[in-house]
Amino acid sequence: MAVPKAKTSRSRSRMRKSGNGSFKGDLPNVVTDSTTGEFKLPHHISPDGYYKGKKVIADKVKKQPEESNQTS
Repeated sequence: MAVPKAKTSRSRSRMRKSGNGSFKGDLPNVVTDSTTGEFKLPHHISPDGYYKGKKVIADKVKKQPEESNQTS
């Protein structure tokens, strides 16, 4: 049985793995959102606040500036 004479370094083993595609350093998987059709990461909330087709985060409501009725 063949036994290595010395430990294979992390750099050397990763160089070997990189040639055949087994060591992936690619971008994460991207899916399209079912409600908006935008790209998003799986198991994440969409930018609109939807998760699995349900509204999870409410939209922000902008406050209207109050008109002051000042009589001089």
